[in-house]
Amino acid sequence: MSRVLTVQQREQAGSDSYNRFEYQVHCIVCHIIGKLKEESECIVFCEFHDDMAEFTPSTQQYQFYQIKTKEDPSEWTISEMSKKEKKKSGEYKKSFLGFIFYNYLIFGEECSHCFFVSNNDFDDEVLLWQSYIEDGKELQKENIDLYQKIKNRIIKEFSEDMPDEFDSVFDKFIQNTFISKSDLQLTTYENQSAGKFFEHLADKNIAANTANLIFQQLVRDVRKKSKEKIKMPISMKKLVEKKGVNIEQINKQINDNIKDRGKYDLFYGFLKSLSLTEKDVIRIISAKTLHDTRWLNINDLKYQEIVVVLRKFISTYTFSLGCEIDINELKKVCFEELRNKSLQSDVLDDSLIEVLYYEQRFNQNS
Repeated sequence: MSRVLTVQQREQAGSDSYNRFEYQVHCIVCHIIGKLKEESECIVFCEFHDDMAEFTPSTQQYQFYQIKTKEDPSEWTISEMSKKEKKKSGEYKKSFLGFIFYNYLIFGEECSHCFFVSNNDFDDEVLLWQSYIEDGKELQKENIDLYQKIKNRIIKEFSEDMPDEFDSVFDKFIQNTFISKSDLQLTTYENQSAGKFFEHLADKNIAANTANLIFQQLVRDVRKKSKEKIKMPISMKKLVEKKGVNIEQINKQINDNIKDRGKYDLFYGFLKSLSLTEKDVIRIISAKTLHDTRWLNINDLKYQEIVVVLRKFISTYTFSLGCEIDINELKKVCFEELRNKSLQSDVLDDSLIEVLYYEQRFNQNS
């Protein structure tokens, strides 16, 4: 079985402040947006072994990401990145680079690459290391002094429990660990991530309020799954449910909304044929847009259950009364039905009743 699914996580505490946590959430969201643009078939895991992990089903490999912030503008150095932190117990936990090395050591071939991402820049030594490996050159051959400096820092961390395969693991670590400065700023990361998402959807035929709802759902999903605690070992199915965001699934949600836009024009024409006012037609179309988006969110199980119950009830109710339907009376009996089934919700807009009722008539008419 996969070691990634069986090895206990180092920690599940998350970031040590609200702002750091929210910055991390929006970094993950931006990573997901990048994968949406690439139409990648991968799953992003929030706070799993590292701040973020990306799993590629075709290769069965993981990439691990550390997302670190600094309040001051100082550049990251190799010494700072390999500095061990003292815990309250008096023991030391491994440095940022030490934890990255640990991923290669413990997970072997399942770990393909690791990344260190920060809001701050890096000094010349770190950038020199990166310039070699980004060009596919071996650091050991190009700059032995820099190679040995980093190696000695890692050796010092693992000296008390030196693994037999240290040298081979270190060479994989040094050639496959990438370090970069994030575009997100500590003061504007929320607006920046939203901007990236709307830019991605700019050439797609999706209503602005629908796009905003999809984005807010994505942020809430990442936030929730970053906080979710899990117990190892765990199945891949359960891990995806608790900690994962499936890129293919989000793209499907977006594409389904694009395909649905053509139907809105027909639905609009149908509503106008019923002699509804323009104001009511626009209100119902807007409510349908929000409903369609919520309906596609597989994590909103209660909403989906409510819709299933309402559709069945409206069908039975309207069949029994024929065409003489008082919409206000329909809303009243629908909410009574939800209360009887303990599905009432304070945030449920009664426009949903109209949407489901007119959808039903539209489908019958079609």
